[in-house]
Amino acid sequence: MSFAPLLCALAFALALAFRRHRAAQILAAIALAQFALADDGALGLRAVSAATMFAPWLFLAAVLVPEPPLRSRRMLAFAGLLGFVAWLALAAPEHVWRGLEDALPLGALSWRPSRVAGTLCLVASVVPLARWLRRGAPLELALALALALAACAWFDVAGVGFARWLTIAALVAALGVVYSSWRLAFLDALTGLPNRRALDETLARLSGGYALAMVDVDHFKQFNDKHGHDAGDRVLIEVARVLAKTRGAAAFRFGGEEFCLLFRKPDGAAEACEETRAAIEATAVALPKKPAAKSKAGKGTKTKEPQRTVNVTASIGLAARDAKRRSAQEVLKAADQCLYRAKGKGRNQVVAER
Repeated sequence: MSFAPLLCALAFALALAFRRHRAAQILAAIALAQFALADDGALGLRAVSAATMFAPWLFLAAVLVPEPPLRSRRMLAFAGLLGFVAWLALAAPEHVWRGLEDALPLGALSWRPSRVAGTLCLVASVVPLARWLRRGAPLELALALALALAACAWFDVAGVGFARWLTIAALVAALGVVYSSWRLAFLDALTGLPNRRALDETLARLSGGYALAMVDVDHFKQFNDKHGHDAGDRVLIEVARVLAKTRGAAAFRFGGEEFCLLFRKPDGAAEACEETRAAIEATAVALPKKPAAKSKAGKGTKTKEPQRTVNVTASIGLAARDAKRRSAQEVLKAADQCLYRAKGKGRNQVVAER
């Protein structure tokens, strides 16, 4: 027996484990087709016909219906649909099966069933592709690629073979599940910077000389209260963009309005922090536009409000690993103390531990 069905089943289990239920639905359909193709006795010649008739519709159902929770009617309905398809392939009487072959995937078309099935897979791939273009979610791109690869199975591109194309599609979807889950665990969703967990993992492996800088956006709570959380999010995104360009440093979002800079080489860290502080101060952040107000001069006309921008500042505390501060937590604590000193001195400045 081929290992392809087992690989598809493992990919399906992985998607369930990481709660990627849309990917699990697509992988379940691929795994079912792979198991059918690998069984020479139970299905015989029905195997490819069953995959051709049903798999594209299962793919379309998975991408068109909103992603369901695991314990939901939609997930149960999809599982029931898979079971019904398996029952039809295994137990449908011959005359019923012949009728299904004439009707599915789209019996009214003059195309060959394999060509119709491949086209339906390509149509299904467009839906996650559009979601990826709109939201930038990596898993949606992986699912779009997986469905496009599944289409290659029916078009038999490059003569690779039906089962192999489906296996490649399952592997691409599984990689998408792993990568998207890694992003969720280690990258901040708002700014795209590595998060606190990623910082802790990095600090646990550090050795030798290095420096840490704690960065705090000045008066951020008051800014949020005045301009709203949408404006606050824009500030954090812009500050993160500036921090990511800090010379010789890796930037992390520590939490809230706090960030951390890791310098692998302490030399020049203070100068780099000062450059970054000045760059943050010089950055104009565009605020969300307010709803257009009606003009008093004429009914129904609306005055166009110019784009509003604001500038923010940041305080930075810097400390390096030395004979007194050996552990990463000690260096981080010293950098945090320097940050509080920078705030106490009036903010918008860099204070380094000497």
